[in-house]
Amino acid sequence: MKVSAGILTVLAVGLMAFTACKKSNQPAAPSTEYYGVKVDWTKLDTEFANSDQDVQAGASLAKRYIRYSQFPQALAELEILSANPKLSEAQKKAVADLLEQTKQVSAKAPPPGQ
Repeated sequence: MKVSAGILTVLAVGLMAFTACKKSNQPAAPSTEYYGVKVDWTKLDTEFANSDQDVQAGASLAKRYIRYSQFPQALAELEILSANPKLSEAQKKAVADLLEQTKQVSAKAPPPGQ
């Protein structure tokens, strides 16, 4: 009985150690560089986490457009989001920064269909 309890303890500790090592090898955040321009769209997650539903929806849509390289749509959504009176100063700054970065990417991106 004591042997089986000891084996179970060793197995449990080994499994926990294996699981802890696996977590450190998880992939990093998605690529945030487009055409040589660093775009920090992941910042929207932190700045808009506790916002109103409509504000979160706009931020999420802008992020999705950037993620899938739909920069003209992202610019339009970011313009709409920046005009929202419900934004805090930190959110306004995040949107303004992202808007500028997205403009730079849009200027460097090849025309659609190429």
